[in-house]
Amino acid sequence: MAELREVNVVVFGLGQVGRALLSQIVATRSTIAARTNLYLRVVALADSDGLLVAPQGLRDEAIREVIQGKAQGRPLAEYPGAQTKEEDQEVIEAVSAFNERLTIMVDVTAAEGMEAVIREALEQGWGAVLANKRPLAGPWPQARPFFETRCLRCEAAVGAGLPVIATLRTLLDSGDRVTAIEGVLSGTVGYIFSQLQLEVPFSTALRQAQELGYTEPDPREDLGGVDVARKLLVLGRIAGWPLELDDLEVEPLYPSALADCPVETFMEAIAQEDERFAQRVEAAHKEGRTLRYIAEVDERGGRVGLRAVPQASPLGTLQGPENLVSFFTSRYAVSPLTIVGKGAGGEVTAAGVLSDIISLALEMEGCR
Repeated sequence: MAELREVNVVVFGLGQVGRALLSQIVATRSTIAARTNLYLRVVALADSDGLLVAPQGLRDEAIREVIQGKAQGRPLAEYPGAQTKEEDQEVIEAVSAFNERLTIMVDVTAAEGMEAVIREALEQGWGAVLANKRPLAGPWPQARPFFETRCLRCEAAVGAGLPVIATLRTLLDSGDRVTAIEGVLSGTVGYIFSQLQLEVPFSTALRQAQELGYTEPDPREDLGGVDVARKLLVLGRIAGWPLELDDLEVEPLYPSALADCPVETFMEAIAQEDERFAQRVEAAHKEGRTLRYIAEVDERGGRVGLRAVPQASPLGTLQGPENLVSFFTSRYAVSPLTIVGKGAGGEVTAAGVLSDIISLALEMEGCR
């Protein structure tokens, strides 16, 4: 049997997705080793203020302790051997000091400003796996290198664990030409509108989605359409369209007066929208339709907004947090190639990240 290839994993972000990813690495490490001959070694963890580095890899017991503690709100800097950090670049520097193995940095934050860290990791010869959409959706001149390197994966940035980006890349690699992309890209909003069909008030459905871990830390990222717009922009850029966020028209699902208040204030005030959404759902129902928050893009730009679709259509039959993405191409011009499945939740998103880590590690010699 061939000797195992050891791969260092550096994780930025210990929220729901980060903790789920660590749990999956611990639970599946032996299976991954048997199937791929890769041994994943977690050598560094970072949250917003702390850094924990272990040159020989964190023991599984220590990883489980971090998972449990972070779930209870304990800062990483309080753990034995951890330290405070001021900048995320400190993580790259700390690992580079001892690193001789193939290394993959993982960004499962929702943070701004990670672009410099990702660039530094790539310059060090590391790979990068992103669930964070922000670096990919920034101004095109800054984001472009992330789309041109073969040492970066971002499947979980769109559709959680669904093979949306992998399918798009397969179409392009086979010489097909994508002409348009359409779908429901927010499992959070999909869940909310499924609940509205059951006559659950909008504000109640939003609370439920938050409790289930479907929303971003600030639900306005979902309801404002910004999160969906970033996903749509990522898909459009992979398709070959160097669009900017300003090229996408976005319909928010909350009034502008609630844009800047604290999150809890927003969650209380959003109840004022319950009646408006109930009326829109009822009006669509009378026409045999249902409301969906639909994203669509082509080479000229795109739109994100509510649309009433036939209840029996593929979009109309979506349930709960399901996503649907349809690719219209030269080969799939009339009946698009469509992917459907659960598109929200920490476990499925983490599974998409883990799959990216494995696939990238199998090709990573060229990144060093």
